[in-house]
Amino acid sequence: MFTSSLSSLVVAAIAFGAANAFFKVACSLPIVQEFVDPILSPGVASQHLHSVHGGNNFSMNQTYTTLRESSCTSCEVTNDLSNYWVPTLYFKDPLNGTFTKVPNGGLLVYYENRGNGDTSNGGAGLTAFPPGFRMLSGNAAKRSQIYPVGDTSQGGLAEAALKGSCLRYNTANSTGYDYYGFPTTDCEAGMNARLQMPTCWDGVNLWLPGSAHVSYMSGLDNGVCDDAHPVYLMHLFYEVTWDLSSFRSLWVPQGYPWPFVYSNSDPTGWGWHGDFYNGWDQTVLQNAIDNCNDPNNPGQAGGLASACPYLTVVDASVAEACVIKNIEVTQPQGINGPLATLPGCNPLQYGPCDATLYPFGTSPCPATGPACTGTTTTVTSASQTTSSSPTGTATSGAYLGCYVDSGSPRTLAAYTTTNDVMTNPLCIQTCANLGYLYAGT
Repeated sequence: MFTSSLSSLVVAAIAFGAANAFFKVACSLPIVQEFVDPILSPGVASQHLHSVHGGNNFSMNQTYTTLRESSCTSCEVTNDLSNYWVPTLYFKDPLNGTFTKVPNGGLLVYYENRGNGDTSNGGAGLTAFPPGFRMLSGNAAKRSQIYPVGDTSQGGLAEAALKGSCLRYNTANSTGYDYYGFPTTDCEAGMNARLQMPTCWDGVNLWLPGSAHVSYMSGLDNGVCDDAHPVYLMHLFYEVTWDLSSFRSLWVPQGYPWPFVYSNSDPTGWGWHGDFYNGWDQTVLQNAIDNCNDPNNPGQAGGLASACPYLTVVDASVAEACVIKNIEVTQPQGINGPLATLPGCNPLQYGPCDATLYPFGTSPCPATGPACTGTTTTVTSASQTTSSSPTGTATSGAYLGCYVDSGSPRTLAAYTTTNDVMTNPLCIQTCANLGYLYAGT
């Protein structure tokens, strides 16, 4: 089992900075990986493969009541029978094009007392998730950046919520860094894929299409809620650490471009997303919110669930022993790999336009998605193109010649990166993943 829990927690603590009390729900390896999504695809197989954590009564037809009938959870806080799920990461072999599932070290969910509604910030207090509540963050079809970093619109905050971290050993030749989309290098200590959930609720609807019943706080992980979503919830922050280094020998020494993709036909990383289906004992969670929020309590300030007397915490070995009650959807060729194609019908789609997501069982499944047509409009900073004519896959860029770009400011000034295996294809792919038309080495 791959783990990098310590480095992950250290990075997260630095990212959060000074904060109110919070607690962490640690979840073991996925309780199941299958084509089920009871939020977006209730009653039918979902479009792509998910890695699912939490209550073992997970089902395509689940309700809050059936979820509370789970006999165990793969997470270490037993009062929490919620389900959390994300797409699954695959390695695409640069030589033969096959796909192999990437191991991960489980899921860590931060429950944070944040925002102007929290009593520590002078607010009236946060509200526990009600029975039947569910939400998601991210868009499985998204394939490029639209908003500049720092944009505070809901669209910009939704993109900021996807920011991850490449965990490295911080040697002279290997320094960790944050990323959007995907990293550009191996992450020796793990690719820490992160996700922040909306925190503001309309107070009425348990679910609306597009998660329209919730919104992000003005500062994403802090700030104010808008008038249409005035109820402050706990702020959820996901971390999944994927073990890239188990594939290092197959691409890094050769200088191949980034070879990892998500199960939702995504080679860009911009389609990273996560779902939450509430399974909490509402009274327990409300007590934890109201009474385990002391920043002067070292355990509560440090995120230890065991420091909150209302939460029941079990050893990791107990969580790991939890088994799903029923697997509803299987695929004859399996999901582990090597596989000739991604599970389901998920031909890779590089954007920059949104991908076409094919239903499970589509036959025949196209080898490629439809080409982007028309113009992809972006909300930009001065250094980015305002619109572009899509050009297909990132590696199909046309050579435009040799140019001098040494002025101040640089002509290609929007983004820069360096690493010890930089190649022209890797440079092109990196810039395409960020939504840029031009790249230079």
